[in-house]
Amino acid sequence: MGGRVINLFMWGYQDSYRIRIQLLARNVLRELGAPAEAEVLLVGARRPNSENRNPVCVEPEAGKWPLSLFDGLLDSVESTYLNHDMQNLFYGDEASMRDKPEWMRRDSVRISVGQALKVFDAEHDVASFCGEVRRIDDYYITPVIQIPNATFVQFPPLPSKPVDKGQQGSGLRSLIHAAMYAVLHEATEELQSPQPGRFIQNSMRDAEEIVRIAAKNFLHTPGLSIEKRYIHADLFDVMNLISSLMYEGAKGVGQLTLVDPENDAIEFLAKFAQPVPFREPRWARKVLQMATTGVGIIADSQRIYGLGKLRDPHDFSAQDAFTVAFIDHYHWELRCGNQVLLRSHYAVPKLPQEPFDKAAFLSNYTRLFPQASRENGLHLWSLLLAQTRQDYGSMIVVAADAASEARRLRKQGTCIDPTLLSESLMQSVSGIDGTILLDPSGFCHAIGIILDGEATDQCTPSRGSRYNSGVRYVTASCPRRLAIVVSDDRTVDIIPRLRPLVSRAKIEQHIARLEAATLDNYHDSRNWLDEHRFYINNEQCSRINNAIERLDALPKEVGLIYIGTEKFESHPEMDESYLTD
Repeated sequence: MGGRVINLFMWGYQDSYRIRIQLLARNVLRELGAPAEAEVLLVGARRPNSENRNPVCVEPEAGKWPLSLFDGLLDSVESTYLNHDMQNLFYGDEASMRDKPEWMRRDSVRISVGQALKVFDAEHDVASFCGEVRRIDDYYITPVIQIPNATFVQFPPLPSKPVDKGQQGSGLRSLIHAAMYAVLHEATEELQSPQPGRFIQNSMRDAEEIVRIAAKNFLHTPGLSIEKRYIHADLFDVMNLISSLMYEGAKGVGQLTLVDPENDAIEFLAKFAQPVPFREPRWARKVLQMATTGVGIIADSQRIYGLGKLRDPHDFSAQDAFTVAFIDHYHWELRCGNQVLLRSHYAVPKLPQEPFDKAAFLSNYTRLFPQASRENGLHLWSLLLAQTRQDYGSMIVVAADAASEARRLRKQGTCIDPTLLSESLMQSVSGIDGTILLDPSGFCHAIGIILDGEATDQCTPSRGSRYNSGVRYVTASCPRRLAIVVSDDRTVDIIPRLRPLVSRAKIEQHIARLEAATLDNYHDSRNWLDEHRFYINNEQCSRINNAIERLDALPKEVGLIYIGTEKFESHPEMDESYLTD
């Protein structure tokens, strides 16, 4: 391990283990489509009868979590242990009775760590997820993931629901909750291996696999919430299979309501004498073909009971009914009322969100076309959303020189008198091959245009002709142009690529942390700044470079892995309009 001294020592690879879990949590959030902002700490509570000098250890010991947060942790663990619900629980087998004290102690450590973090969570506006506890030598180790509450403002979870008598629970509150607990499960499995954190390669599942596991776990929530006696069902796989099946060449589009079939809120239009089991997916797909606007399928987690709908108005806050909306082939989403909880496209689960951030789109549109008003940008945003809802691919190009380009390309399309493009007009004219050409004010000058332009490094054989022609046309021009490309597979691209807006305060925060960093804790701020180089101005680049030079000059202990950093330089296209607050 080299000569590095760890004062709050639990085991030799605690730092690499923590960093691995943190990277995994961030990758999972990124895979879901959420901000990749997660931090991980480890808390170790000394086992009873140990003579170790540290009652509590925290990793990282030089991080934002002071040891004083956990003053009295061992007393809290003992109190929780003595009053644990399992104290009066008796198992029918000797092995479980033997293991019960250890199970109670692990759970008592987890509960006590969560309670100790409540003050920190409130002061720093974060939510803590505490993983299962495992013992390594003298310490019971709890891995903790913290996520900013702002993430849950962007992607609201279901409100906590009281569990009715006889129910097994109410499930997980959101796909993010399910994902973080899936990451923590991987963390627990790693803690049970010899020297956790020593071997990184293939020690845990990757982010994509964890997201699928999280989606499967989250899809237990409707069944647990609506049924008195929930039987385990793989609803995620079931809905993916049904959505993937064609019926006589037609894709499945319709609505399925997950609800207790005895719920008085149901208005049955046709009740089946024999319920259709989900284990017969082709039969279930056939029933979906009968679902039309205003009429849906009534089902619980196991069977389809008929055709019908919920009576108006229905109070979805009770979480006694959920909706699966089949949008397109292999494309569906889970809702509770108007709240979309999960979207699945070709069995890839994502969080519900617009294809692009609205604020970033408007900011970039105004920057690209200074003569355009905010209303012009909003009009283009509404066209973008309408474009993504169509059943076929299309392309809109906005060009500062749209009028002259329409004349130049008149032999490669159809010119029209300048007309403000409405959603209905767009649906009509995008049904033919070619591109819709607009000026920055949203006026259409030509339809069905075949674009020209030379191939560039941004073209790629992995994408279709529509995308590549958009890249060639936009990047080859001097006048400013923008292309909105919706491919047949519903992939949406904006060319040139939109840059998200970044908080000015967050940049300053990470620079200040890097300036005060040591060789033990520089990684997070350095990595964040490295990923956001575009947004750094000249003065900030100078400060960052000075901080890196200071870290480079520090003496390095034998065995320490230190990653060098390329010098920061300001980007010529960067200006204040990319920054918030």
